Amino acid sequence: MWERVTRRMLLAGGVAAGGLGIAGCLGEGSDGGATAGADGSDGGGEDDATYEIWALDRGTDTGYVYEPGGEEGTFEEVESIDFAADDGGGPHTIAFTADYEYAAVACTAGARTLFVRTEDRRVVGSVETGPGSRFAAFTPDEEYVVVDVAGAGAIKRIAADLEAEEFGIDGEIVLTDSETIREHAGDFSDSSPVCHQHTGAGHSYHALGPDYRDGGLVVVDHADFSVTEVFHGEVDGVPTNSGTMPHYEESKIYLTAGRPSDSEGSEEGVGDYYVFDTEGHEPIESGFTEGIDAHDLRFTPDGEELWVLNRETGDGIVLDPGTDEAIAEVANYGPAPDVMWSSPDGEYVFVSLRGPEQAPGDSHPATGETPGFNAIDAESREIVATVEPDPIADYGADEIENEDVATPDFHGIGVRPISEFDTEIPNSPPF
Repeated sequence: MWERVTRRMLLAGGVAAGGLGIAGCLGEGSDGGATAGADGSDGGGEDDATYEIWALDRGTDTGYVYEPGGEEGTFEEVESIDFAADDGGGPHTIAFTADYEYAAVACTAGARTLFVRTEDRRVVGSVETGPGSRFAAFTPDEEYVVVDVAGAGAIKRIAADLEAEEFGIDGEIVLTDSETIREHAGDFSDSSPVCHQHTGAGHSYHALGPDYRDGGLVVVDHADFSVTEVFHGEVDGVPTNSGTMPHYEESKIYLTAGRPSDSEGSEEGVGDYYVFDTEGHEPIESGFTEGIDAHDLRFTPDGEELWVLNRETGDGIVLDPGTDEAIAEVANYGPAPDVMWSSPDGEYVFVSLRGPEQAPGDSHPATGETPGFNAIDAESREIVATVEPDPIADYGADEIENEDVATPDFHGIGVRPISEFDTEIPNSPPF
C-alpha cells in the first residue's frame, strides 16, 4: 500500500506545499446507494481506501464522502456532513490544500466560507464572506483563501492559519470601486466574480458573470491584492463567465464562456473556450466546445488531456494542452452536468449532476434527472456508474415542486487522494 503523506509529514520534512483548488451517484436502493451497484460491503476506512470523492448537495446542504467499492465501477458512502449545522446553506464548491488535510467550501445561500478538517470531516472554521459566495481556493503559499462573492460583486481574501485553525477576512476588492475597472470601457455594474484560479506568478484570473451578458475577466495581482488587468465581454470579446484552469507547466490558463439556449428562441446558446497567456495577460486562442453552455474544465492526471463540459447539451470536448485544439469529444456526461474532477489514478472522471428542482439563489436554469454524480471511464469516455446519495425517486412530485421542501441538487465535487499516486501532475490546480 502507498504511504499517506500528511501536512505534519510535509512540514517535518521541510517540503513546501502549494495550494490545490477546484472554480462543483450508491447502490443500496432508498438508503442512498449507487444505481450502478455497490456490492453491499462496508465502506473501508482510510487505511483501505485509495481516494475519497466529496460531493456537495446544495439542495439539502449536505456533503457526501464516497470511496471506491470492492468491485470495479462501484462506490460506497462512508460519511455525510450536515453543513446547515454550521450555517453553510448552499454548499457550492470545494477546494483542498496541497496535502488534502483541509478543504474550503464556499456556500452561496449561507453567505460564508467553511473550513473542513478532512481527516475527521469536522468543520473547524466559518467566515462570513457575503451572499453568493461561489468559489473559494487556497493561494499557492496557503497563507490565504480567495473567495469569489457574486452577491456582493467582490473578491475577498481570508487569512488562513491552518496550524491554529484560525481564519478571518484580510482584504477585499469591490469591482465597482476598482479604479482599473472604472477606467475600462464597458459596463461592469452587473458583473460579479464567479470563479478563479491562481497562476504560478502571483496572479489569479477571475471569470465574471454569472450571466453571459455580464461575462468578462479580471486579473488580480496578489503583491498588493489589486486588479491589474480587465477584459469586458462585449468590448474586448472575452465573455468568460465560468470555469478556469491553469496549465500545469506553461504560462497559460483556460477559461469557458457559456450561455443556455433561450426557451423563446430570441438568443442562441453559447459554448466557447479561451486560452490566455499569463505572462502577457492576453488571449492567444479560442474555440467552440461543440455544445451549448460551456462550463467546467479538468485535466487528467497524466496531463495529456483537458476535458471540457457543456451543461445544457450534456456533452463536451477533450483538448490537447500542447496545441490547445480539440482531439476528441465526450458524447454524454449525463443530464445537467456541472462540475468535474478526475480520480488520481486516471481511471475515472467524476461529474456532479443537478437535480430537477432549482436550488434557492441559483442563477442557472439547470434541470436534472438524477442528482448525484457520474463516474466516467477516462479511456472509453463512457458512463460506468451513476451515484445518487439521496435518490430523487424517494421524493414525490408534490415535494419536488414545493419550494419549501429541500430536494437534492448537486453542484460541487472534489477528489481527495489518500494513498500516494505516481502521476504527471497533481490532482488539482495550481500545479
